[in-house]
Amino acid sequence: MSRRFSGLRTFVARWRWRLFAVVFATTLVVCAGVLVWPIAAGYTEPPTIQKSSAWSALQDARKAAAERWAPEVQREAESAMRVALSAYRSEEVRLLPFRDFRPVRVALQVAEDKARRAQSEGNKKRLDAKARADEALADGEADVARCVDVGDAMHLGPYTRTLLQKSTIALREARAIYARGDFPAAERRAGEASAQARAVSKHAVNAASRYADASLVARWRRMIDETVRWSRSSGGKAIVVLKENHRLDLYDGGRVVRSYAADMGYRSVNDKLASGDAATPEGRYRITVKKAASTYYKALALDYPNAEDRARFAQMKRRGQIPRGVGPGGAIEIHGDGGRGKDWTRGCVAISNRDIDDLYRRVGVGTPVTIVGGDGQGRFARLVREHGAALSGTQ
Repeated sequence: MSRRFSGLRTFVARWRWRLFAVVFATTLVVCAGVLVWPIAAGYTEPPTIQKSSAWSALQDARKAAAERWAPEVQREAESAMRVALSAYRSEEVRLLPFRDFRPVRVALQVAEDKARRAQSEGNKKRLDAKARADEALADGEADVARCVDVGDAMHLGPYTRTLLQKSTIALREARAIYARGDFPAAERRAGEASAQARAVSKHAVNAASRYADASLVARWRRMIDETVRWSRSSGGKAIVVLKENHRLDLYDGGRVVRSYAADMGYRSVNDKLASGDAATPEGRYRITVKKAASTYYKALALDYPNAEDRARFAQMKRRGQIPRGVGPGGAIEIHGDGGRGKDWTRGCVAISNRDIDDLYRRVGVGTPVTIVGGDGQGRFARLVREHGAALSGTQ
């Protein structure tokens, strides 16, 4: 037994260091493999290209103003990029064998995807906002153009005139805001311009609605026809004034021999009701006096108010439609100093001095003068048709 144990001890003593050497070498090989494998597998290689791509995507989103147009998505992209860069720096400071950039690559990809999404959504929302602003500006342009047309067509009161001015200013501001790229604000300002302009147009349509009233237009046309028939049957001269057409026609023997551009009272969208209302009266009159010299060059005085005007005035006063102390007015004339292309008189019909010279020669005291709102084809009737249709389309 002692000889066996002695042999075993000798064997162990002989191979002990050899076994240790084998185990140590194996351990070294394994450790080396553990340390070298990440390097060989590329785990320790910094993803510089991916980092650059993610950063470029984030910069593109910033340039596209995604922070403004898609703020939530942009914040997510910024946060994801900070997380990815923090992980990138953490791996960079590790010893080479212990670096592992695989999670960093995933984080960078997430950041890039979010940045691309922010850019895409930002561009889409910006283009959508631009399209809405374009539409609002187009509507504003049309509404304000109609509003300006109204201002040219008729007298506006202080409040309505102020609205007209505000609408044009608001539209200019909307264009300036649009040029700065603030499309939502431009849309809002253009909408305000449209609302103000439509208010003016609505007021004008209401005021001028009588010019599109079929029964009233038919009455005016009958008055014109009766005057023309009288001229034809009598062979005499007659004058027809169409207020909304801004025209004075001279008939002789039932034919128009001259037409003159005429200016009316500055509130001639209305019929004359009382003194001081600045409206040109509507009705059948006659020339009572020919004035070779007057305040406005030459003048042809009319017999306003006639019996019909006084009867209507008395009836309206009984109904309380005319205040006490107000009379029917008078001193309505066809006179010179006209040709201004706008309504400016206090109720008279004004034509140019050259035209009053010509008309003065052709007519005499007693010549019939028929004044009507229009024939349904004039400016106020067009205003009601076009603006009324536009307003009903925006309701």
